[in-house]
Amino acid sequence: MIIDCHQHVVLPTETQLQSMDEAGIHRTVLFSTLPHIERATDIASFKKEMSVLGKVLQGDADGRERPSQELRDALDIGGDRFLPFGKVPVGIGYEATVKALQQEVLDPGYVGVGELTFGSDEAAGLEPVFRAVRDATDGGRPLPLLVHGFAPQTAGDIRTTAELARKYPSVPVIIGVLGGLNWLETIELVKEIPSLYLDLASSFVSLAPRLAAAEVPERCLFGSNTPFADMYANRVLIERMVPDLSVRDRVMGDNLAELLGLEG
Repeated sequence: MIIDCHQHVVLPTETQLQSMDEAGIHRTVLFSTLPHIERATDIASFKKEMSVLGKVLQGDADGRERPSQELRDALDIGGDRFLPFGKVPVGIGYEATVKALQQEVLDPGYVGVGELTFGSDEAAGLEPVFRAVRDATDGGRPLPLLVHGFAPQTAGDIRTTAELARKYPSVPVIIGVLGGLNWLETIELVKEIPSLYLDLASSFVSLAPRLAAAEVPERCLFGSNTPFADMYANRVLIERMVPDLSVRDRVMGDNLAELLGLEG
């Protein structure tokens, strides 16, 4: 089974499901989103959507109601082909984080938390999320977090995220888009810390997924970062860069199925 660890809601949902069929992707982790770049038809409309994305990545965008509803609507249509992660704000303190986690993830029964975004050098604000997730899942199924790994997040943010993973070892952490330009250091951190995982989406260096799979085959996850990248193209990249079939099977779905406790 091929499972994508990183897609955002694309409208209409039927189009997203059709693209999954064309790419041979059976299931996907699905995140809510405020911007919808798939609606862009020219540079002006693209820049408009990207301006919203900039605010989201800096942690400045307000309002989870519409993205949360879009995620629920997509789940109504896509059913179990979608594995929903609920978004929780970063840097709002422990009590507020507990409330948001309950509302956005635990009450609807979602399988993870993410995509977590924040401004440059503000990864320390993730700690209430780690703590709240640890406390909510103590003795139960782990609830993974996916943390945005590209700009505006810095190498320092990735190191801080890694140290939080070391501090809260019961919380699995997926570093998004292979750590962006910091992919080499990110691979080394994942190799060192057992609770860290790598999302292989949107790699800027085609060699990076191959090196990652060679170093930590049991903690690499195929991802596409839809709609910011193409599902089919990302699948072909991983298949080409990971020639060992047993490792490829782990990367393309087995690792994520194991992490999420999915039945075969």
